[in-house]
Amino acid sequence: MEVMSDRLRCAVLGATGLVGQRFCQLLSGHPMFEEPDLYGSERSENERLRDRLKLADRPVSGDLLEKEIKRLDTDVVIREHYDAVFSALPTEVAGQVESRLRNGGVTVFTNASPHRMDPDVPLVVPEVNPEHLRLASNRGSIIANGNCSTIGLVLTLAPLVRFGIERVSVVTMQALSGAGYPGVPSLDALSNIVPYIKNEEEKLRAEPRKMLGRLKSGAIEPWDVEVSPFCTRVPVREGHFEVVEVTFREEQDLPEIVSSMEGFRGLPQEKRLPTAPERPIIVRNEPDRPQPVLDVDAGSPDRARGMAVTVGRLSYGGRRLRYSLLVHNTIRGAAGAAVLLAETYFSGGF
Repeated sequence: MEVMSDRLRCAVLGATGLVGQRFCQLLSGHPMFEEPDLYGSERSENERLRDRLKLADRPVSGDLLEKEIKRLDTDVVIREHYDAVFSALPTEVAGQVESRLRNGGVTVFTNASPHRMDPDVPLVVPEVNPEHLRLASNRGSIIANGNCSTIGLVLTLAPLVRFGIERVSVVTMQALSGAGYPGVPSLDALSNIVPYIKNEEEKLRAEPRKMLGRLKSGAIEPWDVEVSPFCTRVPVREGHFEVVEVTFREEQDLPEIVSSMEGFRGLPQEKRLPTAPERPIIVRNEPDRPQPVLDVDAGSPDRARGMAVTVGRLSYGGRRLRYSLLVHNTIRGAAGAAVLLAETYFSGGF
């Protein structure tokens, strides 16, 4: 995609956190958005992004590295009249800040969870339910991406819905970076599995029902399928691994299921949006894939690295499909999800 002559003005809230830094990487040199203004807490005020950037796996332009981080003030953000504000704020402050910005006429694309289940907030995976963006108001809106594990799960369920899903079970093995920076204490994480992550299972139960629901008369009619999750934290740096079992109402044909996954495309692919992977789902046939060390950055072109979900170990029997998936939790599961969401919103056609 060529650089737009009039790129959109944007800002990143919580720019020094792990997801905030991912936003900076993904928006650096973006063809639709100008280099973002950066907002953080008093602790980072007047520092430059260069002083705070801990991630080195993707380039950031020199101009953005030299930008000063401003102390977050909602009145200042409202007065700036940004086209888009990307929120990587922590949960405990995001709800109030995002509400004030929306009430001030700001369009907020948020990775935070407080407003995801609000009836008037679109909760969107762009390839899956872009039509839910019609809930957004041009007078100020909060537009949310889902939980990092939910996004990977819903992307792989979307091409299966037409086969008639009765029930979904999922066990997640979630990377340490999902807890932010510095995340899980090393003595709790090394050589260990933490079998509980606060609020994760609740999100995995609720969010797919909204994402895969139908937009009807200006409201979401929830998907009528139960999702049964069990969430764990494992000593992996990046990449959430999930083991999924889908029960269908009737017997299905495994090759047709695989073909549906491999051929799945959505509005971002039709529009060839900058952060859209050419193939949202990559199906691997090897018995030992996907693996975080090999597959976490799946996706092409280069700007879409980490935006594809990798699926493997597919098997079928007794109306039950079993597979594993890997999703990059801080890119497709967080900042990349919100950036693609904004690209979809501003490109229209949903």
